[in-house]
Amino acid sequence: MRKLFALIIIFAIWYFAGMNTQSAVLAAVISIAAVLLLSFVFSRVMRNRIDVYIPQQNSLALKNTYTPIKLSAKNKSVLPLNRFSVKIEMKYRTDSSGSQKKLNSSAAGCNDGETTAMMYYTAPYCGLMDVRLKRLRIFDYFGFFSNSKKLRSEAYEIFVLPQPKNINLLMPPFGTYTSHPVADSSSDKSGDDHSEIRLLREYRDGDLMRHIHRNLSAKTEKLWIKEYNRENDYIFDLFLDTSDAELTTELLDALYELVFSILDSLIKNEVIVKLHWYDKSIGGIRNAEISDRKKISEIVPQLYRSDMKCTSDEFGFAVGNSTKSGMLINADLEWYFNGEHIYSFNIEDVEKELIGNVFDLRR
Repeated sequence: MRKLFALIIIFAIWYFAGMNTQSAVLAAVISIAAVLLLSFVFSRVMRNRIDVYIPQQNSLALKNTYTPIKLSAKNKSVLPLNRFSVKIEMKYRTDSSGSQKKLNSSAAGCNDGETTAMMYYTAPYCGLMDVRLKRLRIFDYFGFFSNSKKLRSEAYEIFVLPQPKNINLLMPPFGTYTSHPVADSSSDKSGDDHSEIRLLREYRDGDLMRHIHRNLSAKTEKLWIKEYNRENDYIFDLFLDTSDAELTTELLDALYELVFSILDSLIKNEVIVKLHWYDKSIGGIRNAEISDRKKISEIVPQLYRSDMKCTSDEFGFAVGNSTKSGMLINADLEWYFNGEHIYSFNIEDVEKELIGNVFDLRR
């Protein structure tokens, strides 16, 4: 519309200037027309001189949180670029179609070099989301003309995590979670406060705060950890059963909410958790041992990239009778502990139910 309006004005001025033989006005109109022509040519030339890409950055995001993603634009021309826009597709791996967003960016100062622009998005589900740059549009200095080209960029992965939740777990007495205690060793794992001290060592990341030797730490101004002859921390098995289910984006979102909330709560109760899930690519079960919150973010890429589709026979053959002890969450969002039903969640209300209920494991 702006281009049409400008052309009408130029034609009208040209017509009246010609009728009244105003040569100066005619010259001005010609100059304006020449500038517009150059602007049109500029937008066509510059579209092939600009490269846009997503640089390496943090690939973790929280669900339903306003999150930035940085774009970089490289100008291979000596002419400065004033403005460009990028159309971006954001798509979950389990979706058939993705949503598209358009980023309008000021690129002042992008002269024979690079500039950055920020796009903000909100991820509505937990899971693995691919971000692709689809189309770049270049504008002239006056904003009258623009020209675009398709972009064939590789997918940039974003791992969307649930927001942390404080769920209310009533735990059984310490030491009764499983029949598989951590084996006695000289490993980094700490021992029990009620056993004989084997040695003292300096604090390492992941050590439990309750094992700090407070008197010695206060005297030396260093953190010292007590290790014991008898290890009494316990591994807790958590199975994720996705057999015979259509793993939609919504269902996986609910499963991830349950898994990460329960993991976080168990770790707060100083339990080492062993997570088990089926992966079709290996035809069996993947395992991940989690002893602190950092480990949760480390196993996210493995869990999200796994193809968890399987039949009940495949899952049963892979795990055997192991699910009779420990916890199990299935694709119907049912939660079991040592074979006993704890709670059945509604796929639309998982987050509310996690926060609004008390889950009693003392059975």
